[in-house]
Amino acid sequence: MATMNRLFLGVLQSVHARVSPSLVCLRTLNYNTPINHFGQGVRGVSLLFSSGDSGVGDNDPDPATQQCFTNDGKNETRFLPSFPTTCPFVTAVGGTTNIPEVAVSRFFSGGGFSNYFDRPPYQDDAVKNYLAALPNGTYAGLFNPNGRAYPDVSAQSDRFRIFLSGKPILIGGTSASSPAFAGFVALLNDVRLTHGQKPLGFLNPFLYSKGANGLNDITVGHNSGCGTTGFNATKGWDPVTGLGTPNFGKLKKLVL
Repeated sequence: MATMNRLFLGVLQSVHARVSPSLVCLRTLNYNTPINHFGQGVRGVSLLFSSGDSGVGDNDPDPATQQCFTNDGKNETRFLPSFPTTCPFVTAVGGTTNIPEVAVSRFFSGGGFSNYFDRPPYQDDAVKNYLAALPNGTYAGLFNPNGRAYPDVSAQSDRFRIFLSGKPILIGGTSASSPAFAGFVALLNDVRLTHGQKPLGFLNPFLYSKGANGLNDITVGHNSGCGTTGFNATKGWDPVTGLGTPNFGKLKKLVL
């Protein structure tokens, strides 16, 4: 783990040091690596992270075998939000599958609420609407309803065809949906630059305002884990697929 942290820290420090960095950067591994995320957004760089493939914690809906326990000596069951996808200055990307799209179910789209970061103002209305619709007492004590909520958006995440050792295979994960969404962001930056405008940079304020009108709302599915069926996808933002998946035809008009 320490070796991987040093590796990715070096990559991100290199991006931070560039005079003209790439406009879209993504990471698909959830390692605790310190980096000035906010500074990258100000520079016009969009940072995207995969939300993970473990639902609300460990991908296991069975209470008898789940492994979501606190490390404070109490050994209590709690949902396990991931980092750095819960950082409020990055865009967290969850996963969908099929057409029409539903939340991915061969594994579960990572989602929930941070135990450390407060909910940022840009997502306040969307998340409050979701929480208000939850039945009273749902998962009480298992998550922090005041924390930064994730994912922000989603994209197709399963059965991507790749070549491994010269042979085609199918893979899946939010490690696939995150770069897929990043590709849309690159195209949207091209639209803006063509019209003499600046790159999008930090995406979330746009996504949670007029950008939401350019996303396909996903309302079917859930993200099991920690001995539960997790949260449900529903109308509006939800902690399974976020605000939804990109509709480029709509987004390219909204970014101008």
